[in-house]
Amino acid sequence: MEPTSPASPSAWKHRTERYGDVFRQEVRQVMSRVTDGAQVVHTFRSGLAEPLNELDSYRKAAMTLNEAIRLRGFQQPPTNPAAWYAYKHKTRLEKWAAPAIWTLLLLGVVETPLWCNSKLGSTGGSCPAGESPEFLLSGLLYLPVAWAVGVELFILTFLLVHFVVHLRLFSAMKGYGHATTAGKLLVEGALIALSYVDLASFVAGSTMRVAPVLRFGLAACAVPRLQELLLSFIRTTKAVSKVGMFLVYTVLLFAFVTASTFDDVEDNDPFGTPANTGFTSFSSAVYTCFAALTTATLPDALVPTYSTERMYALIWIPFIFMGSVLLKQVILAGVYTDYSQNAKINLMEGRKLRQSGIESAFALLKTAKEEKGAAVRFNDFEKLVDAMSVLLDGSGYRDCGFATAELLDMSGTKEMLRVIFQALDDNLDGVLDWSEFQEMCDVLQFQFDITKRDAPLKECLTGTSLGRWMKELMENGARGLNLGYASRYPGSAMDVVMNSVVTANVIWVVFESIIDMNNIKEPAWVVNVDLSFSLVYMLEALLKLSYWSWEEYWFHSDNRFDLVTSIILSGVAVVFLTVRHISVETLRSANVLRLLRVLKALKHVKTYRRTSMIVSKLFTTCREVLLLNALVVLLWASIGVEIFGGRLVPSNPRLSEDLGYFQNHYQVLNFNDVPMGMMTLFMWTLGEWNDDLATACLELAEPLSIEKVVIWSFLLSFYIASPLLAYNVLSAFAIDVYQNIESSVSQEEEHGRAECEVERNLLKIQAELAEDGWVLHIQESADLAKLRVHSSLFNVD
Repeated sequence: MEPTSPASPSAWKHRTERYGDVFRQEVRQVMSRVTDGAQVVHTFRSGLAEPLNELDSYRKAAMTLNEAIRLRGFQQPPTNPAAWYAYKHKTRLEKWAAPAIWTLLLLGVVETPLWCNSKLGSTGGSCPAGESPEFLLSGLLYLPVAWAVGVELFILTFLLVHFVVHLRLFSAMKGYGHATTAGKLLVEGALIALSYVDLASFVAGSTMRVAPVLRFGLAACAVPRLQELLLSFIRTTKAVSKVGMFLVYTVLLFAFVTASTFDDVEDNDPFGTPANTGFTSFSSAVYTCFAALTTATLPDALVPTYSTERMYALIWIPFIFMGSVLLKQVILAGVYTDYSQNAKINLMEGRKLRQSGIESAFALLKTAKEEKGAAVRFNDFEKLVDAMSVLLDGSGYRDCGFATAELLDMSGTKEMLRVIFQALDDNLDGVLDWSEFQEMCDVLQFQFDITKRDAPLKECLTGTSLGRWMKELMENGARGLNLGYASRYPGSAMDVVMNSVVTANVIWVVFESIIDMNNIKEPAWVVNVDLSFSLVYMLEALLKLSYWSWEEYWFHSDNRFDLVTSIILSGVAVVFLTVRHISVETLRSANVLRLLRVLKALKHVKTYRRTSMIVSKLFTTCREVLLLNALVVLLWASIGVEIFGGRLVPSNPRLSEDLGYFQNHYQVLNFNDVPMGMMTLFMWTLGEWNDDLATACLELAEPLSIEKVVIWSFLLSFYIASPLLAYNVLSAFAIDVYQNIESSVSQEEEHGRAECEVERNLLKIQAELAEDGWVLHIQESADLAKLRVHSSLFNVD
């Protein structure tokens, strides 16, 4: 029988205390099972069984909530059992689709360049031409051609299976308003089919491939957020096209004027350079004006004409002001404004779908209740969680998107599930009303880890003088709940000692650097001091592990870093002290690790720690825009390898040795393989345009040839896609996000962090577990953190 709300304050207090006792008992039962090493396997606790004759409300609600988590939804919950099976299989495969795509993209980085070696039967991934000093390569070990073909074929086969399942889902979801559309399926199927054709033609002997473009398209299909971002950029490009066309007209007009004016000027400037340099023809004038517009060739482009006749400044100044100062900045502002508007619209639609999905799930699960109206009982909640677990692979909750994954993974038992239910049940009336059910959905956005707090040695020494000494050494004396390492170690005596050691190590590193940079011979005892620091760091790790459990120690990233570096450095110390000989390379590598260990001292500087935290959140929030920038560079680098690979070398008869590309020793900026191409285009993005490299690329083709058009298309399309669009959106968006996060952090520091009801409920669980020696680590997921920042940034409730 479900409990009801007590009628009097005394009854209420009695009921609350009773639930608290039950809570502690159930937690102890679950933790004892974990401690005993019991292997708990999730089963259909609530009686859900298949095959289905009809689709029950629990599976409907599970699909609805799973879509709501992803800011998607149905127009109405599916009622066909075939929809459940199709959705389940698609969801299980979906978690492997993105890794398959990333592997396919990474394959392009380690594949042997086609210009270098395209023979399928080659036994290695070496590049014979790379043995020549004029072909500068990344030095990466290439994958043998046959291996790369095998990996690509395997991934394409998986994507084909994924597409067939997706097609089946589309058929089963007709009429329910699922996000899958016929257009998306058509594009995905076409990309996979073309990928097979491209691979077959390569195996047949083709030396050209369109795989980079196809892989980029498949990535957009497999990653919905990347797809939304790409579509947003396409819409943004259309929105600013009018201003962009006006800018093109400005360049063409100025090129016509300057070519007409300077073409017949035969004088040299005072430095001996022809005054009409860059304006000998209309085509060269167009390029000169365009390059000047990017500011990459200023002031070099105007020096010959301006030094010849000062009045020519009256031609240059209006063009530079109109093009670079005004129109170009208008385009950049328009790009970001339109991107922000599209992002806000997508967010508003996503949150609307999420709210609608939660309401639909509640309507499917609710039961009548006289006192408070409709509510969800524990049995229904249990069956919902079962259905969401089965939705992926039936092996537990971790992969189904439940934020309580780590917590529920520890036990598939009814007791632990009731613990979560009672934490969500604010008024302890045994049911979840609408407001409480919404809180449950917020829990889906949190991540949890439960670790045993104390080490076995500490437990054995409890109550002894040695145990008390360790407590004084390892704890900071804080009162209240003992929430493990993070709450008790900072500020402890051991922490103060180690901070002093790290400070001394910093001073020592500075001293060593002064000796090294001034070529002073190091005394023999210097190495012993280095090794002493290493041994002290190892002692710190051992003391921590003797006081806190391995799980609690390893949970914190700084401890993981400390332990790994301490083991390596201590190993070097032991080898040196026993063998008394160690290679210079090993000592150099150990010094690098020691420097990284010393850099951790910066975490004790409040300003640095605060800024690091903001930057970390910044990267989390901007990760999709960062990813798009990286993919744009990867795509164009892969295409660049096929167009320019092995051709930007002095021995190429089409390239003069007088080119600035060779005179400035830019040969390292090339497209001989994908990593080199990515570095080249990354530098290009930062500088907007590289005149020397662009000129060398254009010299590879005959004037008015198809190849010339291809090269121009490559250069201009990259300029538009990366420096003009993706990179500038990233820069402006990152600034806005940083300011938003910084403002939020400042408010938290001034007024404290505002906790929602669900967080307060989770803290109750944390407190109960702490009483029994367990630490519940609660942190919001990256998706939730990003959602909150975006909602605040775009003023979306």
